[in-house]
Amino acid sequence: MSDLIIISILNIVCFLIGAKVAQMMYKNKEIKMIPNPVKMVKEYQNEKEISKEEQRFKDIADNIDAYNGTSIGQKKIGG
Repeated sequence: MSDLIIISILNIVCFLIGAKVAQMMYKNKEIKMIPNPVKMVKEYQNEKEISKEEQRFKDIADNIDAYNGTSIGQKKIGG
């Protein structure tokens, strides 16, 4: 009976590890089971900066589309 429980738990653990590896492969990230917190924080900050830049370009494009000769309906572009 205890063998059955141990095997069941190991099956679940192996499934979760395989799912994590598959997600990393899909996102073309380095496959590492022990995460490096410093590297994870730097990657998060880089993604955050990129998303801010993408939003800035989206605001600029929206301003171009909404332009009617006046400043009405224009979004303020920061930075």
